[in-house]
Amino acid sequence: MNSSFRHQIVAAKSMPGINMAVVDYHWDAGADILDHSSEVMLRWRMRPYRIKAQGWIKPGNRFNFGQLMLHPGDLVTHAEGGDADEDSRTLVCRLDQEWLERVTEGEFSRRAGALDPIFDLRHGGIDHAMRRVMQELLQPGMATDTLIESLAMSIAVDIARTFDGMDEGVECKGVLTRSRLMRIRDFVESFEEGCPSLSEIADQCGISVAHLRRLYKATTGQTLHDYVEEVRVERAKRLLLETNIPLKVISYRLGFCHPSAFSFAFKKMTGEAPRDFRNGEVYSCAVAA
Repeated sequence: MNSSFRHQIVAAKSMPGINMAVVDYHWDAGADILDHSSEVMLRWRMRPYRIKAQGWIKPGNRFNFGQLMLHPGDLVTHAEGGDADEDSRTLVCRLDQEWLERVTEGEFSRRAGALDPIFDLRHGGIDHAMRRVMQELLQPGMATDTLIESLAMSIAVDIARTFDGMDEGVECKGVLTRSRLMRIRDFVESFEEGCPSLSEIADQCGISVAHLRRLYKATTGQTLHDYVEEVRVERAKRLLLETNIPLKVISYRLGFCHPSAFSFAFKKMTGEAPRDFRNGEVYSCAVAA
């Protein structure tokens, strides 16, 4: 690492097989960064949501970094800063291979095999656990060690499950395997802003969009498009009830091209316009109080 890349540990916690640290990073535009860890490592970036730096393992094969990144042990990765200086607050989670084996009862190696790095891992469960670990490190409370260890164990199991069946074929009955179905749902529910396209979901499964549509409908009885819309509307409900964010802002945050499209989709799914839903729920709560 050169002088244009710096980091400062803000908070940290170590226990057998586990090392967690909240780290503030800074890299200059065009910084050349070399990274290596002997343990399996996850990074979850609190801010910003997207960065301009890019990473690679083989020259000429570059990737954008997502909010959650998985690095296998004993693998060297490279990164290069974008066209501007950047700062990032990140949770770095290092998990020892023997600890992973013990937690997953020997299943980690069999299921994960030779891990490939995922620079943009979309997994709602891991994302939620990493967020809670960061909160606990920054503001520790009662039984901090117990909580962090429990969260680390859930992360370990989810990593193993993520790689379980990634290379498996689709079941002969013409339906999605359980691991593929869970991978789709974790991917869709990991988006805090907007929603993935069907082609992005298909890429996660390694199959074509048309084939994925057929398999998803055969497996769940619901179209994949309707499922994505259902997730988006549920997210809209929470924003309508728990915040005072204007409808226009909610619309764009959820990835709708225009507020009218948001209103149409919401009413189709719920039977109510977004404004009526928000006002009606507020009124009901006020009467009950």
